[in-house]
Amino acid sequence: MSEAYELITRSLEELQSSKQAEYRTLQTVLGHISIGVACYQKDGKIIFSNKSFDQLLNLPGIIYTDRIKKDFPIIYKIMTQENLNQTEWIDHLDGQKLFVKTESIKLREEEYKLLSLTDIRSSLDTKELESYQRLMRVMTHEIMNSANPILSLIRVVNKKLISGKELKTLEKIDQKNIAISLNAIEERTDGILKFVRGYKEINQSIQPQIESINSNEVCATIEAWMNEASDTKFSVQDNLKAPIKIDLALMNQVLINLIKNADDAVAEVEDREISMKLEQREQWVYIQVEDNGPGVSADDVNQIFTPFYTTKKEGSGIGLALSRKIIKAHGGWMEYSRKHGKTQFTIRLPI
Repeated sequence: MSEAYELITRSLEELQSSKQAEYRTLQTVLGHISIGVACYQKDGKIIFSNKSFDQLLNLPGIIYTDRIKKDFPIIYKIMTQENLNQTEWIDHLDGQKLFVKTESIKLREEEYKLLSLTDIRSSLDTKELESYQRLMRVMTHEIMNSANPILSLIRVVNKKLISGKELKTLEKIDQKNIAISLNAIEERTDGILKFVRGYKEINQSIQPQIESINSNEVCATIEAWMNEASDTKFSVQDNLKAPIKIDLALMNQVLINLIKNADDAVAEVEDREISMKLEQREQWVYIQVEDNGPGVSADDVNQIFTPFYTTKKEGSGIGLALSRKIIKAHGGWMEYSRKHGKTQFTIRLPI
Protein backbone atom coordinates (compact mmCIF):
# COMPACT_ATOMS: atom_id res chain seq x y z
CA MET A 1 0.00 0.00 0.00
CA SER A 2 2.86 2.35 0.84
CA GLU A 3 4.60 1.65 -2.47
CA ALA A 4 1.32 2.14 -4.34
CA TYR A 5 0.69 5.44 -2.54
CA GLU A 6 4.20 6.69 -3.43
CA LEU A 7 3.69 5.64 -7.06
CA ILE A 8 0.37 7.50 -7.28
CA THR A 9 1.89 10.58 -5.62
CA ARG A 10 4.82 10.63 -8.06
CA SER A 11 2.43 10.19 -11.02
CA LEU A 12 0.26 13.07 -9.86
CA GLU A 13 3.31 15.29 -9.36
CA GLU A 14 4.60 14.42 -12.86
CA LEU A 15 1.15 15.05 -14.33
CA GLN A 16 0.88 18.40 -12.55
CA SER A 17 4.38 19.37 -13.67
CA SER A 18 3.53 18.33 -17.25
CA LYS A 19 0.35 20.41 -17.22
CA GLN A 20 2.22 23.43 -15.89
CA ALA A 21 4.83 23.03 -18.62
CA GLU A 22 2.14 22.76 -21.28
CA TYR A 23 0.41 25.86 -19.90
CA ARG A 24 3.67 27.84 -19.94
CA THR A 25 4.32 26.66 -23.50
CA LEU A 26 0.83 27.76 -24.54
CA GLN A 27 1.34 31.17 -22.90
CA THR A 28 4.68 31.55 -24.71
CA VAL A 29 3.14 30.65 -28.07
CA LEU A 30 0.19 33.01 -27.60
CA GLY A 31 2.59 35.72 -26.50
CA HIS A 32 4.48 35.51 -29.81
CA ILE A 33 1.55 35.64 -32.22
CA SER A 34 0.33 38.93 -33.71
CA ILE A 35 -3.34 38.10 -33.10
CA GLY A 36 -4.76 39.53 -29.89
CA VAL A 37 -6.38 36.80 -27.76
CA ALA A 38 -8.35 37.08 -24.52
CA CYS A 39 -10.27 34.50 -22.50
CA TYR A 40 -12.89 35.78 -20.07
CA GLN A 41 -15.74 34.55 -17.91
CA LYS A 42 -19.41 35.38 -18.09
CA ASP A 43 -19.06 37.91 -15.25
CA GLY A 44 -16.47 39.80 -17.31
CA LYS A 45 -13.35 38.67 -15.48
CA ILE A 46 -10.43 38.24 -17.90
CA ILE A 47 -8.44 35.16 -16.97
CA PHE A 48 -5.92 35.43 -19.79
CA SER A 49 -4.85 37.95 -22.44
CA ASN A 50 -1.72 37.91 -24.55
CA LYS A 51 0.69 40.74 -25.32
CA SER A 52 -0.85 41.52 -28.73
CA PHE A 53 -4.29 41.96 -27.15
CA ASP A 54 -2.90 44.41 -24.59
CA GLN A 55 -1.05 46.35 -27.31
CA LEU A 56 -4.00 46.57 -29.71
CA LEU A 57 -6.20 48.04 -26.98
CA ASN A 58 -3.37 49.75 -25.10
CA LEU A 59 -4.74 48.34 -21.85
CA PRO A 60 -1.93 46.37 -20.17
CA GLY A 61 -2.86 44.25 -17.17
CA ILE A 62 -6.60 44.54 -17.78
CA ILE A 63 -8.68 42.43 -15.32
CA TYR A 64 -12.33 43.04 -16.24
CA THR A 65 -14.11 43.73 -19.53
CA ASP A 66 -15.75 46.84 -18.03
CA ARG A 67 -12.46 48.65 -18.69
CA ILE A 68 -12.92 47.93 -22.42
CA LYS A 69 -16.46 49.33 -22.32
CA LYS A 70 -15.14 52.80 -21.52
CA ASP A 71 -12.62 53.11 -24.36
CA PHE A 72 -13.89 50.62 -26.94
CA PRO A 73 -17.68 50.32 -26.69
CA ILE A 74 -18.04 48.51 -30.04
CA ILE A 75 -15.62 45.75 -29.02
CA TYR A 76 -17.33 45.52 -25.61
CA LYS A 77 -20.71 45.15 -27.31
CA ILE A 78 -19.35 42.29 -29.44
CA MET A 79 -17.84 40.62 -26.35
CA THR A 80 -21.07 40.75 -24.36
CA GLN A 81 -23.65 39.94 -27.05
CA GLU A 82 -25.85 36.92 -26.47
CA ASN A 83 -25.11 35.21 -29.77
CA LEU A 84 -21.36 34.54 -29.85
CA ASN A 85 -19.42 32.50 -32.43
CA GLN A 86 -19.53 35.46 -34.81
CA THR A 87 -17.09 37.50 -36.85
CA GLU A 88 -17.18 41.24 -37.54
CA TRP A 89 -15.01 43.96 -39.08
CA ILE A 90 -14.56 47.23 -37.23
CA ASP A 91 -12.55 50.43 -37.62
CA HIS A 92 -10.00 50.88 -34.85
CA LEU A 93 -7.30 53.35 -33.82
CA ASP A 94 -5.13 55.18 -36.38
CA GLY A 95 -6.93 53.68 -39.36
CA GLN A 96 -6.56 50.09 -38.20
CA LYS A 97 -9.09 47.54 -39.47
CA LEU A 98 -9.79 44.85 -36.89
CA PHE A 99 -11.21 41.43 -37.67
CA VAL A 100 -13.04 40.48 -34.45
CA LYS A 101 -14.06 36.91 -33.67
CA THR A 102 -15.87 35.60 -30.58
CA GLU A 103 -16.50 32.05 -29.47
CA SER A 104 -17.90 30.21 -26.45
CA ILE A 105 -16.07 27.27 -24.88
CA LYS A 106 -16.77 25.03 -21.88
CA LEU A 107 -14.07 23.72 -19.53
CA ARG A 108 -14.97 21.49 -16.59
CA GLU A 109 -18.64 22.44 -16.92
CA GLU A 110 -17.76 26.14 -16.68
CA GLU A 111 -18.44 28.52 -19.59
CA TYR A 112 -15.73 30.79 -20.96
CA LYS A 113 -15.59 33.17 -23.88
CA LEU A 114 -12.76 33.73 -26.32
CA LEU A 115 -12.10 36.95 -28.21
CA SER A 116 -9.54 37.39 -30.97
CA LEU A 117 -8.51 40.69 -32.60
CA THR A 118 -6.58 40.73 -35.88
CA ASP A 119 -5.27 43.90 -37.48
CA ILE A 120 -5.76 43.33 -41.22
CA ARG A 121 -4.82 46.83 -42.38
CA SER A 122 -1.52 45.78 -43.95
CA SER A 123 -3.21 42.94 -45.81
CA LEU A 124 -5.94 45.28 -47.05
CA ASP A 125 -3.35 47.86 -48.12
CA THR A 126 -1.46 45.20 -50.07
CA LYS A 127 -4.63 43.99 -51.77
CA GLU A 128 -5.66 47.57 -52.55
CA LEU A 129 -2.27 48.28 -54.13
CA GLU A 130 -2.43 45.09 -56.19
CA SER A 131 -5.94 45.97 -57.38
CA TYR A 132 -4.81 49.49 -58.27
CA GLN A 133 -1.84 48.16 -60.24
CA ARG A 134 -4.03 45.68 -62.13
CA LEU A 135 -6.52 48.46 -62.91
CA MET A 136 -3.74 50.74 -64.19
CA ARG A 137 -2.39 47.96 -66.44
CA VAL A 138 -5.82 47.35 -67.93
CA MET A 139 -6.58 51.06 -68.36
CA THR A 140 -3.20 51.71 -69.99
CA HIS A 141 -3.70 48.78 -72.33
CA GLU A 142 -7.22 49.92 -73.29
CA ILE A 143 -6.26 53.56 -73.86
CA MET A 144 -3.11 52.73 -75.85
CA ASN A 145 -5.04 50.26 -78.01
CA SER A 146 -7.36 53.08 -79.08
CA ALA A 147 -5.05 56.10 -78.99
CA ASN A 148 -2.24 54.68 -81.16
CA PRO A 149 -4.48 53.67 -84.11
CA ILE A 150 -6.33 57.02 -83.93
CA LEU A 151 -3.04 58.93 -84.11
CA SER A 152 -1.78 56.80 -87.01
CA LEU A 153 -5.04 57.23 -88.95
CA ILE A 154 -5.07 61.01 -88.40
CA ARG A 155 -1.50 61.23 -89.76
CA VAL A 156 -2.54 59.26 -92.83
CA VAL A 157 -5.58 61.49 -93.36
CA ASN A 158 -3.50 64.66 -92.92
CA LYS A 159 -0.91 63.43 -95.39
CA LYS A 160 -3.58 62.63 -97.98
CA LEU A 161 -5.72 65.75 -97.44
CA ILE A 162 -3.37 68.60 -96.59
CA SER A 163 -0.52 70.17 -98.52
CA GLY A 164 0.95 73.08 -96.62
CA LYS A 165 -2.16 74.95 -95.48
CA GLU A 166 -4.44 73.89 -98.34
CA LEU A 167 -6.62 70.87 -99.03
CA LYS A 168 -5.61 68.57 -101.84
CA THR A 169 -7.91 67.40 -104.63
CA LEU A 170 -8.35 63.69 -104.10
CA GLU A 171 -8.78 60.89 -106.57
CA LYS A 172 -11.67 58.47 -106.00
CA ILE A 173 -9.47 55.73 -104.53
CA ASP A 174 -7.98 58.24 -102.04
CA GLN A 175 -11.48 59.52 -101.17
CA LYS A 176 -12.53 55.94 -100.38
CA ASN A 177 -9.46 55.38 -98.18
CA ILE A 178 -10.03 58.68 -96.35
CA ALA A 179 -13.67 57.70 -95.69
CA ILE A 180 -12.56 54.32 -94.29
CA SER A 181 -9.97 56.04 -92.09
CA LEU A 182 -12.48 58.59 -90.75
CA ASN A 183 -14.98 55.82 -89.94
CA ALA A 184 -12.24 53.93 -88.08
CA ILE A 185 -11.32 57.09 -86.14
CA GLU A 186 -14.97 57.58 -85.17
CA GLU A 187 -15.24 53.94 -84.05
CA ARG A 188 -12.06 54.10 -81.97
CA THR A 189 -13.07 57.42 -80.41
CA ASP A 190 -16.46 55.98 -79.52
CA GLY A 191 -14.63 53.08 -77.87
CA ILE A 192 -12.63 55.46 -75.67
CA LEU A 193 -15.81 57.33 -74.70
CA LYS A 194 -17.50 54.04 -73.73
CA PHE A 195 -14.43 53.20 -71.67
CA VAL A 196 -14.61 56.58 -69.86
CA ARG A 197 -18.35 56.15 -69.25
CA GLY A 198 -17.65 52.70 -67.83
CA TYR A 199 -15.00 54.15 -65.51
CA LYS A 200 -17.46 56.81 -64.36
CA GLU A 201 -20.06 54.13 -63.66
CA ILE A 202 -17.70 51.89 -61.70
CA ASN A 203 -16.33 54.89 -59.76
CA GLN A 204 -19.71 56.27 -58.65
CA SER A 205 -20.90 55.75 -55.09
CA ILE A 206 -23.70 53.21 -54.72
CA GLN A 207 -26.42 53.85 -52.14
CA PRO A 208 -28.85 50.88 -52.13
CA GLN A 209 -32.49 51.59 -51.28
CA ILE A 210 -32.91 48.65 -48.94
CA GLU A 211 -36.35 47.10 -48.49
CA SER A 212 -37.73 43.76 -47.40
CA ILE A 213 -38.38 41.57 -50.47
CA ASN A 214 -39.68 38.00 -50.43
CA SER A 215 -37.17 35.55 -51.82
CA ASN A 216 -39.81 34.01 -54.10
CA GLU A 217 -40.25 37.40 -55.78
CA VAL A 218 -36.53 37.58 -56.52
CA CYS A 219 -36.58 34.05 -57.96
CA ALA A 220 -39.72 34.64 -60.04
CA THR A 221 -38.29 37.81 -61.61
CA ILE A 222 -35.01 36.14 -62.61
CA GLU A 223 -36.73 32.97 -63.82
CA ALA A 224 -39.14 34.95 -66.02
CA TRP A 225 -36.28 36.97 -67.49
CA MET A 226 -34.18 33.85 -68.19
CA ASN A 227 -37.07 32.04 -69.89
CA GLU A 228 -37.40 34.95 -72.31
CA ALA A 229 -33.67 35.55 -72.85
CA SER A 230 -32.31 32.03 -73.42
CA ASP A 231 -33.22 28.41 -74.10
CA THR A 232 -30.51 27.14 -71.73
CA LYS A 233 -31.89 24.82 -69.05
CA PHE A 234 -32.40 27.00 -65.98
CA SER A 235 -33.51 25.96 -62.49
CA VAL A 236 -34.15 27.85 -59.26
CA GLN A 237 -33.97 26.36 -55.77
CA ASP A 238 -35.37 28.62 -53.05
CA ASN A 239 -34.46 27.05 -49.72
CA LEU A 240 -34.90 30.40 -48.01
CA LYS A 241 -38.59 31.17 -48.60
CA ALA A 242 -38.32 34.29 -46.45
CA PRO A 243 -37.90 38.06 -46.86
CA ILE A 244 -34.42 39.42 -47.56
CA LYS A 245 -33.30 43.04 -47.23
CA ILE A 246 -32.04 44.25 -50.60
CA ASP A 247 -32.36 46.91 -53.27
CA LEU A 248 -34.37 44.80 -55.72
CA ALA A 249 -33.36 46.71 -58.87
CA LEU A 250 -29.65 46.55 -58.02
CA MET A 251 -29.84 42.89 -56.99
CA ASN A 252 -31.62 42.00 -60.25
CA GLN A 253 -28.83 43.82 -62.11
CA VAL A 254 -26.22 41.66 -60.36
CA LEU A 255 -28.07 38.36 -60.83
CA ILE A 256 -28.89 39.04 -64.49
CA ASN A 257 -25.24 39.89 -65.13
CA LEU A 258 -24.08 36.64 -63.49
CA ILE A 259 -26.60 34.58 -65.43
CA LYS A 260 -25.72 36.30 -68.72
CA ASN A 261 -22.07 35.45 -68.09
CA ALA A 262 -23.06 31.87 -67.27
CA ASP A 263 -25.11 31.64 -70.47
CA ASP A 264 -22.12 32.83 -72.50
CA ALA A 265 -19.88 30.33 -70.69
CA VAL A 266 -22.06 27.30 -71.57
CA ALA A 267 -22.55 28.32 -75.22
CA GLU A 268 -20.26 25.54 -76.48
CA VAL A 269 -21.45 22.92 -73.95
CA GLU A 270 -23.72 20.15 -75.22
CA ASP A 271 -26.08 19.95 -72.21
CA ARG A 272 -26.21 23.56 -71.07
CA GLU A 273 -27.31 24.04 -67.46
CA ILE A 274 -27.54 27.06 -65.17
CA SER A 275 -28.98 27.06 -61.66
CA MET A 276 -29.64 29.60 -58.92
CA LYS A 277 -29.98 28.65 -55.26
CA LEU A 278 -30.97 30.69 -52.18
CA GLU A 279 -30.41 29.51 -48.61
CA GLN A 280 -29.59 30.72 -45.11
CA ARG A 281 -26.46 29.75 -43.20
CA GLU A 282 -26.19 31.17 -39.69
CA GLN A 283 -26.74 34.94 -39.96
CA TRP A 284 -26.22 35.16 -43.74
CA VAL A 285 -28.26 34.70 -46.89
CA TYR A 286 -26.38 32.91 -49.68
CA ILE A 287 -27.31 33.26 -53.36
CA GLN A 288 -25.38 30.99 -55.70
CA VAL A 289 -25.36 31.01 -59.51
CA GLU A 290 -23.84 27.85 -60.99
CA ASP A 291 -23.18 26.64 -64.55
CA ASN A 292 -21.56 23.63 -66.19
CA GLY A 293 -19.31 25.68 -68.47
CA PRO A 294 -15.50 25.34 -68.65
CA GLY A 295 -14.89 28.02 -66.01
CA VAL A 296 -12.25 30.75 -65.87
CA SER A 297 -8.67 29.92 -66.84
CA ALA A 298 -5.98 29.88 -64.16
CA ASP A 299 -4.34 32.93 -65.77
CA ASP A 300 -7.55 34.97 -65.60
CA VAL A 301 -9.08 33.89 -62.28
CA ASN A 302 -7.29 36.57 -60.23
CA GLN A 303 -8.36 39.29 -62.66
CA ILE A 304 -12.09 38.66 -63.05
CA PHE A 305 -13.14 41.38 -60.59
CA THR A 306 -10.68 43.94 -61.97
CA PRO A 307 -12.55 46.77 -63.73
CA PHE A 308 -12.27 46.70 -67.57
CA TYR A 309 -10.54 43.32 -67.60
CA THR A 310 -12.46 40.98 -69.87
CA THR A 311 -11.90 37.75 -71.80
CA LYS A 312 -14.91 38.39 -74.06
CA LYS A 313 -14.44 39.88 -77.52
CA GLU A 314 -17.36 42.29 -77.02
CA GLY A 315 -17.12 42.58 -73.23
CA SER A 316 -16.73 45.86 -71.37
CA GLY A 317 -15.04 44.39 -68.30
CA ILE A 318 -17.18 46.29 -65.79
CA GLY A 319 -19.99 43.77 -65.16
CA LEU A 320 -18.37 41.69 -62.41
CA ALA A 321 -16.53 44.65 -60.87
CA LEU A 322 -19.77 46.64 -60.65
CA SER A 323 -21.68 43.61 -59.37
CA ARG A 324 -19.23 43.07 -56.55
CA LYS A 325 -19.38 46.77 -55.70
CA ILE A 326 -23.19 46.54 -55.46
CA ILE A 327 -22.94 43.51 -53.16
CA LYS A 328 -20.39 45.31 -50.95
CA ALA A 329 -22.79 48.26 -50.74
CA HIS A 330 -25.33 45.77 -49.32
CA GLY A 331 -22.82 44.78 -46.61
CA GLY A 332 -22.00 41.46 -48.27
CA TRP A 333 -19.38 39.89 -50.52
CA MET A 334 -19.17 37.89 -53.74
CA GLU A 335 -16.64 35.23 -54.75
CA TYR A 336 -15.82 32.87 -57.61
CA SER A 337 -15.10 29.16 -57.19
CA ARG A 338 -14.82 26.04 -59.28
CA LYS A 339 -16.11 22.81 -57.70
CA HIS A 340 -16.99 19.37 -59.07
CA GLY A 341 -16.73 20.59 -62.66
CA LYS A 342 -19.11 23.51 -62.04
CA THR A 343 -18.50 27.26 -62.01
CA GLN A 344 -19.99 29.02 -58.99
CA PHE A 345 -20.48 32.68 -58.14
CA THR A 346 -21.60 32.99 -54.52
CA ILE A 347 -23.17 36.06 -52.96
CA ARG A 348 -23.36 36.43 -49.17
CA LEU A 349 -25.76 39.01 -47.71
CA PRO A 350 -26.41 39.85 -44.04
CA ILE A 351 -29.79 38.82 -42.58
